[in-house]
Amino acid sequence: MRLCLQNVRWLFIVFAMLIVTFSFAYKASAHGYVKSPESRALLCAQKVNHDCGSIIYEPQSLEASGNFPSGGPTDGKIASAGGAFPKLDEQSAKRWAKVPMKSGANMFTWKFTAAHATDKFEYYITKEGWNPNKPLKRADLELFCTVKSNGKRPSEEMSHRCVVPEREGYHIIVAYWEIGDTPNAFYNVIDANFDGDFVKPTPETPEGIAWSSSKVYVEGDKVTYNGVTYQAKWWTQGDQPGKAQVWALVDNRVTKIPAWDINKVYVSGDKVSYNGTTYQAKWWTKGERPDKAQVWTSVEGVNKPLAWDAEKVYIGGDKAFYKEATYQAKWWTKGDEPVKTQVWALIK
Repeated sequence: MRLCLQNVRWLFIVFAMLIVTFSFAYKASAHGYVKSPESRALLCAQKVNHDCGSIIYEPQSLEASGNFPSGGPTDGKIASAGGAFPKLDEQSAKRWAKVPMKSGANMFTWKFTAAHATDKFEYYITKEGWNPNKPLKRADLELFCTVKSNGKRPSEEMSHRCVVPEREGYHIIVAYWEIGDTPNAFYNVIDANFDGDFVKPTPETPEGIAWSSSKVYVEGDKVTYNGVTYQAKWWTQGDQPGKAQVWALVDNRVTKIPAWDINKVYVSGDKVSYNGTTYQAKWWTKGERPDKAQVWTSVEGVNKPLAWDAEKVYIGGDKAFYKEATYQAKWWTKGDEPVKTQVWALIK
């Protein structure tokens, strides 16, 4: 009987621990970002903004302490949610892409990768006369919209209708999501261009940052090595520019395109020359001949499209030259003659 009671007690303890563990994991997994209008972090993930650091892998993770503006990230670190993603705090009039916006009623849509009990959402905008070339601080902001949630968990997506104050030109909106059952909150900044079009970023990349074998680099980081500029394609440390696939050549002074090597690994964007034609890789490849494999596409503007090949697979967007004309595939095709099938569109 005693043994049975002990087993029951142990089962109860284990069950209670599992509940606590699951509850903690659930809370820790709550994340989200502003989907529309696109936040700075989302545009980084979409590779519209450049040199963003590791936020490109997790735009939903801009979490810091809450109770903003009396609490939360320090001035100058609001955009990065306290410095976890420091690249986002870089601030100048031309550093970030800007989404078009008009004053008045606007919809703000959040995308949640995990729901969480929510206290409220708030939206702040930079004041007229703010300085876009200095780090963002509380004194630059004014609150214009509050949406109470009273502890409810949002659905996968949620939109708020807010009336945005009159503004002209470039302004920043801070979208704030305050969690209801933890002391934390999420911070998303939106770079808005009022009464204008979408503006592409023109990052002010420092020149002459020499590559260091001991430094960690992430996608978008640029370095110089032996007088040549390279850009990282993904996370790297100790991989020498000019030899490792992780580095892409970006120096315009070096234009020679290397010959295709059957033993070399190529990734999306890599260019090679083969039999007098320049090709660009669409994705990871090794040992696949550029003139035969669909992973390679001839670079337009350098060479005309290759002649149509009945044995080659084409996918939507691929081009082929046939009977003195250029055709473009609408979808997957193999062996369909361009002049006789609807899968091909005549483009010139």
